[in-house]
Amino acid sequence: MTSRRSVPLLLAAAATIAVACSGLTDLHSVPFGFVTLVAQRAGAGFTASPIGTFYDAGGLGVPSAVSPWDSCRLQSYSPAAAVRLGDIYASISAGASIVVRVSGRTDSLYPVALGSETQYKLRAPLAVPYRPGDSVSVAIPGTSSGYPAISFTAKTAEAVVVTDFAPPASGSRLDLKWNAGQDLNGTMSFSFRYGALDTDTLNTQVYCQFKDDGADSIPAKFISSWAAARTRTWTASRVRTFVAPVAKGGYFDFISTFDLPTPVSP
Repeated sequence: MTSRRSVPLLLAAAATIAVACSGLTDLHSVPFGFVTLVAQRAGAGFTASPIGTFYDAGGLGVPSAVSPWDSCRLQSYSPAAAVRLGDIYASISAGASIVVRVSGRTDSLYPVALGSETQYKLRAPLAVPYRPGDSVSVAIPGTSSGYPAISFTAKTAEAVVVTDFAPPASGSRLDLKWNAGQDLNGTMSFSFRYGALDTDTLNTQVYCQFKDDGADSIPAKFISSWAAARTRTWTASRVRTFVAPVAKGGYFDFISTFDLPTPVSP
């Protein structure tokens, strides 16, 4: 990934998975937009609370789930909340409202000021029911002085089921299995978090990105410390993206995730 500043995938939404970046935007400011859709559990079904954010920004990588690392990294972990890009770059208008169609219903997102950032969000209800894996259509009207117009249809992330596993024996790898995605436009991400140096605070993680083909493994050199830790946990996310250029040299990125554990619907 070669970006001057990494873009948090979910921009203050529930998950904070980072996927490969497809390149740099120009270093001068251009329109840059996101619509994110995170699966939320509601009884036996699922909902989503889509969020749209639009900026005048430069030097940003374009997050894409098409080309994952297909490997693991050992890195520090902190549960600190993601920084909003609106605290760094100027928010711009994408129109009076954004129309979202998914799973047979149509809803609109309206601009709301959250500190220095403007987010397009549902007014009521706070979440809408949908079927993970369905296609979503989004129409952004744009403005002449702000973000350009764009309409698109993209597939949302399918529900994830990970086969139960136990911590591996010392010196052994961890084999993972899950229900494979329906095409190659998705990435599976795993975070194995633990308290290093026998602490009870989660401060280290083995972070992996895999092709969404249903199986992979984590080498012993990465997973052994997690397996031996007194305090440990793990999470998984399926990430799907749709990336497109827009007028004025800008970019648009739709990001859909299904996370384990799955956040509860508001």
